[in-house]
Amino acid sequence: MTFEEFKDAFLEWTVKNIEEPGVCPYAKKARLQDKIQFIDCPRGIYGEFLEFDSDRYDIGIAWLGEYTSGIEQELDDLRASNPDLYYFISTPDSGYFAKNFTNCVFIQKKDDILEKRKYLKTTSYYDNWPKWYYDEICTE
Repeated sequence: MTFEEFKDAFLEWTVKNIEEPGVCPYAKKARLQDKIQFIDCPRGIYGEFLEFDSDRYDIGIAWLGEYTSGIEQELDDLRASNPDLYYFISTPDSGYFAKNFTNCVFIQKKDDILEKRKYLKTTSYYDNWPKWYYDEICTE
């Protein structure tokens, strides 16, 4: 799969698996407003993750392809050097409500996601989440 094919497939997957079932109430807006930055990172090279433009985009999607070896250590290093950002790995084996079709790292601004979570806590959004999953996702 080429990077361009990945981007198209990811957007299609997002509509079907994230937007339509309501997994993320912010996904559609980010897609329609072109607030998703795609980063080609097939070897998980540290510097490629740093390409995320947090001034322009709400979320970065770093495509790893088949590469996942050592990625958690790289993400730990990135988290330490960029405490204003969240780095989440998303794979076909991760997630509770939706399984990704490939390996990616999602990059988001910490203050933005915390504000969105704060608002969602005032709604019924988290009511059907298992406690363990809520704790895993929403605990600092």
